[in-house]
Amino acid sequence: MAEQASIIDFLSASLQGLEASGRTVLSPVQQEVSDRLAAALDAELDDMVHELERVASCQQDEDSSGEPLPPFVAFCMGLRTIGDSLLPHLVEAFREGCAREGVPNQPFDWLIRARTDAFVAYLLQIAQVHGLAFDDTLTRMGKDEQIAVANLGAHLRGVMQKELDTL
Repeated sequence: MAEQASIIDFLSASLQGLEASGRTVLSPVQQEVSDRLAAALDAELDDMVHELERVASCQQDEDSSGEPLPPFVAFCMGLRTIGDSLLPHLVEAFREGCAREGVPNQPFDWLIRARTDAFVAYLLQIAQVHGLAFDDTLTRMGKDEQIAVANLGAHLRGVMQKELDTL
C-alpha cells in the first residue's frame, strides 16, 4: 500500500512550484521576517491539521430535496465546511503575523499562498483516502465520488483565491 502524503509533503510541493515560477529576492532583514512568518504560519497549519485529524465524522447534510446525502458526498460536504472556515482563518493568521512584524503583506504573500495551496491539497487527499470509510458499500471511488471530489476541489480553490485576493 502506498504511503499517504503529509501536509509537509504538500507544502514542499507547493513551495517548489512557487520557486519555479520565481519570487522576489528578499534582503537579509526581509528573510528574517519571512522565516518568522513562515514559522508562525507552519505552527497554525500544524494546529489546523491536528484538529482536522481528530474529526471522526462529519455531520450528515441534506441536499436541496431534503434527502440525506450519500456518506461519501456528506464527508466531502463536511470537508467543504472545514475549508470554508479554516482557509480564511489561515489567511487572517498571515495578516496578523505581518502586522505584528510591522511589514506589508508583499513581498511575503508567497508564504501564505504555498500554505493555503498545501491545505487544499491535503483536504482533497483526505476526501479521497478517508471518504470511502464513511460508506461501507464502496471499495473504490466511482464516477459520483470523483465528481464530489472535483466539486470539493473547485470550491476550496475558489475560497482560497477569494481570500488571497483580499491581501
